[in-house]
Amino acid sequence: MAHTAPPSGPRRRLEPILGILLVVVGAAVAALAVTALNHPDGRLAAKASQSVSSSSAASRPASSSPKPSPTHSQVSASSSTAGSGRLPLIVLTNTSPVSASTAAQRFEQGGWTVTDTSTFDGSILSTAVYYDPDVSGAQAAAEALQQQFPAIKRVKARFDGLPAGPIVVVLTSDYS
Repeated sequence: MAHTAPPSGPRRRLEPILGILLVVVGAAVAALAVTALNHPDGRLAAKASQSVSSSSAASRPASSSPKPSPTHSQVSASSSTAGSGRLPLIVLTNTSPVSASTAAQRFEQGGWTVTDTSTFDGSILSTAVYYDPDVSGAQAAAEALQQQFPAIKRVKARFDGLPAGPIVVVLTSDYS
């Protein structure tokens, strides 16, 4: 019985490397798919940073612990400003050249109440105002904010990863 050696050459040497490369690419695609399926609209969204500052930080200490979500009665009874239907805002900066506190001052000058400012780590397409669909009047208030401040490009329902609040504005590079 004759014994033959397995084929050798460049092709035979590349096969294990190509196999490993295919496994790595497959794992990366699977990880990307899982990430996209677990986040709204396929965008990667991380929680807002825990270092929350406030436009009224001088009047109360900053806290790194998460704040509880307000109940519907708390929001409607205490949050609207003088019956105007305006709900309080949280302003987060993502990739904006304008700081959250500067934008908060603009919103406050426009008659809105800003309760917190901070940063947001995630990927957001354009400056948007997110509303809590479980809070009565939140969508209308978010739309009114967008009409008053056209630099806000989109109005969307809030997603997990944003801090609790009836309205959250996330500023991106298109906000000036």
